[in-house]
Amino acid sequence: MEINVKVVKILDAQRFTSSRTGNEYVKNIFVGTTQGQYPKTIAFSVMGEDKFQKMGIVVGGMYDVSFDVESREWNGKYFTECNAWLVKRIDNGVVGNQQQVQTDQNSHATNTTNNFPPQQSSSENDGLPF
Repeated sequence: MEINVKVVKILDAQRFTSSRTGNEYVKNIFVGTTQGQYPKTIAFSVMGEDKFQKMGIVVGGMYDVSFDVESREWNGKYFTECNAWLVKRIDNGVVGNQQQVQTDQNSHATNTTNNFPPQQSSSENDGLPF
């Protein structure tokens, strides 16, 4: 599958060690939003730290993301993940150096404003978080 998104956040890398082999695995996650009248937020996973670094993803950039969708069952519950395998920058931006990427990530992570619609009043609240 392919989709165009604007990257809004890059999460900290998650590190895992295989109990069978002892090998370490790194999963990076970036979050993008689609454009249009009804934008959607999607979290994409990238396995492998070197692969993620080669993609050169920066917050604020527009990308064409090729990904696979996979669901896994655990204890009767299903968990779905979007695994990105190819990312192309489409806004003709110049990928900054790693220090600039880190600065962008930190400034976005500490930003407390958001673009969500205002909360409903308590009389209209139905208990749902959306």
